[in-house]
Amino acid sequence: MPKYIAVHTMPMTEEQAMAMFENMPATPKGVSWKQTYCDFKDGKFFCEWEAPNQEIIEQGFKAQQLPYDVVYPVKIFNVAKKKFED
Repeated sequence: MPKYIAVHTMPMTEEQAMAMFENMPATPKGVSWKQTYCDFKDGKFFCEWEAPNQEIIEQGFKAQQLPYDVVYPVKIFNVAKKKFED
């Protein structure tokens, strides 16, 4: 499944982020939100997604009125195995 990193700029506290994450609607079928790296100092969130395509992620953000800066298609490099993973 293709992987993506979505970058969001949303200044908020950890408590505000938890409330937002707990109230996120279900993702569309075939889309999986894997994890999020949070930089509360600069208000940046880096979210890892798996989805059939980039457009479905962006459409979901727009439908939820969730601001995002950009969505990048990415490959993961496994350091221990020294290879790219699909």
